[in-house]
Amino acid sequence: MQQVLPGLFEGHAPITLQNAFHDALEALEEWRESEDEPFVKIHDIPVQISDVFVRMSGCTDLLPLRTRDVLGAIVGMSVVRAADRILYAEAAKLVIPLCDPSTRLCRRSSERV
Repeated sequence: MQQVLPGLFEGHAPITLQNAFHDALEALEEWRESEDEPFVKIHDIPVQISDVFVRMSGCTDLLPLRTRDVLGAIVGMSVVRAADRILYAEAAKLVIPLCDPSTRLCRRSSERV
C-alpha cells in the first residue's frame, strides 16, 4: 500500500504535501477548543493535521506568501514579519505545539477568555 503522506526528497516536499500543509494551517486556524483535532484529505484519505506538520518539520522549501498569511493569522503577524523568509520546517515547528492537547489552552491569543 502506498504511503498517504509522501516523503521529503533531500529536504524538498512534493506539491501535494505543500498543499496539505496549507490546508492543515487553515484547519488549525478554524479549530475550536471543544473539537477533536481536525484532519485534511490527501488523495481522499483523512490525515490529522499534526501528522502533516510533523512530516513538514524537515522541509527546507520556502513558505509561499499565501501560506505565510495563514501562519501569521495563527501565530501572529509580528512573528511572520520578523523573518525575511520562512521555511516550511520553521512554520511546522511553530504550529506543532498548538496541536498538543496539553498546550491547547495556550493556542492563540484570540481564543483566550
